[in-house]
Amino acid sequence: MNSETGRSRRRLAFGGIAAIVALSAVAIACGGGGGGNSSSLPTAAPVANYPYPVQRFDEVQPGHQHLAPGQTFDGYNSNPPTSGPHAPVPAAWGISDVAITKESAVHDMEHAGVVVWYNCNAGQIRLTTDQCAKLRSDLAGVVQPLLSAGKKVVMTPYAGMEHRIALTAWQYLDTFDDFDATRVKTFISTFECHTDVEHFC
Repeated sequence: MNSETGRSRRRLAFGGIAAIVALSAVAIACGGGGGGNSSSLPTAAPVANYPYPVQRFDEVQPGHQHLAPGQTFDGYNSNPPTSGPHAPVPAAWGISDVAITKESAVHDMEHAGVVVWYNCNAGQIRLTTDQCAKLRSDLAGVVQPLLSAGKKVVMTPYAGMEHRIALTAWQYLDTFDDFDATRVKTFISTFECHTDVEHFC
């Protein structure tokens, strides 16, 4: 092999390696690799104009991964959850009398929506059946007009939390025990479409 041929082959080999590295970088940047790499997607931006105590949680990784149908996830860092792996299909926007799985609700938040959760057995005093019905009616009285206006909201009972009411959006959580219509409406108006990682707004 003459020296010129050797140099040519080395140039070809180097070029092939460079091409593979470049293609790999593009795949990573585009979120390639199966379940969706949340590091390539933006996380929730801070909010400064919400007048109530609200918690902002780091995004649970891998934040945008779809679970298998029916699979549950126990690694959320808040209760109710605010981000993380989720069901492959989100719950329908609306008011549900049947508990929606937390995994489905997280998918709704990934789609820039807000979830309104309530637990009549939480708080300092367990609500009676009539009191629970009133709480549901009060919450629905806030949520339904916003749904009719096109807001992305899910309302669901949720027995797994210690507060009577929880409001969640991607990475944000507000919890309280006494119904407050202004607080519910303000959360929805503030956080619905606040984080729109998949361009649903």
